[in-house]
Amino acid sequence: MGMTIAEKVFSRKNLAGTPVRAGDLVDCKIDGIMVHLSYGYVHAAYQKIGFAGGPPVVWDRDRVYMMLEHHEPPPTVEYASRDKTAREFAFRMGLRHFYNAECGVCHQMMFDYGHVRPGELILGTDSHTVIYGALNAAGVGIGGEDAAYALAFGELWFQVPETIKIVLKGTLPGYCISKDIVLTLAGRYGDDFAQYQAIEYTGPAVEQLSLDSRMCLACHGVEAGAKLTFFPADEKVIEYVRARSDVPFQPVAADADAQYAREIELDVGEVGFVVACPHTFDNVVPVAEAAGTRIDQALIGSCANGRFEDIELAARMLKGRRIHPRVRFYIQPASWGVYRQCLRAGLMEAILDSGAQIQEPGCWCCEARGSVLADGEVCITSATRNYRGRKGSRQADIYLGGPATVTAA
Repeated sequence: MGMTIAEKVFSRKNLAGTPVRAGDLVDCKIDGIMVHLSYGYVHAAYQKIGFAGGPPVVWDRDRVYMMLEHHEPPPTVEYASRDKTAREFAFRMGLRHFYNAECGVCHQMMFDYGHVRPGELILGTDSHTVIYGALNAAGVGIGGEDAAYALAFGELWFQVPETIKIVLKGTLPGYCISKDIVLTLAGRYGDDFAQYQAIEYTGPAVEQLSLDSRMCLACHGVEAGAKLTFFPADEKVIEYVRARSDVPFQPVAADADAQYAREIELDVGEVGFVVACPHTFDNVVPVAEAAGTRIDQALIGSCANGRFEDIELAARMLKGRRIHPRVRFYIQPASWGVYRQCLRAGLMEAILDSGAQIQEPGCWCCEARGSVLADGEVCITSATRNYRGRKGSRQADIYLGGPATVTAA
């Protein structure tokens, strides 16, 4: 019987050296770990067991990727103190991939700097680590205690998930609709349709998807409950990775006779513009049903939709136009690499001339760390989540949509 991508990755990394199947518990060697602002939880885990100064050792200083990006520059003394503790650890350990005070989205920085490669098993102290599957890697989000162990030993235990196969067919339009694709899936099957399962995206439409679009789809696996999300390592992936890393890698592909828990087909040519209404990811309706809703704020950014194709589409739509005087429109590139792409392409002038604001790279557009909403305000955003209080007031409403929908609104 054939194997899924998840089964193959965990079989390769199994410390026992034996094949594993869905449902098996396995101890695996990891290829890397990304730690962001949540290092404080790792530090606290070590303090609980008697290490007052935090981790005394790391298993491989070349495989620990540390990024103080969520709160840069730090807005409070509390955050500044957390950063100080993390810096002391990074310098003491001699971490070779420490991004000190570089604002951005950690996952986009991992892509930009070539730290994600096909076939690898990478941990991250962030729920959207699942995004690494866009480059055919297994990205697993973990908490502080698991990260504390993995930092010291370079291994962790896992339960191999079952896999859902999503077949994308049809022809894509000439603009990005990745958000509409994933929202359509959530609207049809619920925001838990992949609970503790892996998702494999396959089918003839996958090769039409840009890497930016694949990153959006992979990122949102966690909003459907997925443990992992995978795309095939086609030429787009190989070219992207080799341009950024000289570390050898081994792509992984599912066998033709792999066993899946479920198969879903979606014709991307039939996907229309949709929005997720407050306050859940699966409360999805066609844009026409939400038309006329007053908004106070619009946002494009986040690990889901803060990349070049998202911002380029917004700039194209904004050129020669002005935003509504009542609306605050913020555009936040996911990294300085994306920011520079936009600069080189000449996108900034059209955005600024429209009255929209370009923010420094980061994660605050997704949470209540910037662009906070007041009671009764309404926001439409390309970010990841829309539960109550995500952007400040619990009496505010958040709609999720793709960059075209956000810009049009």
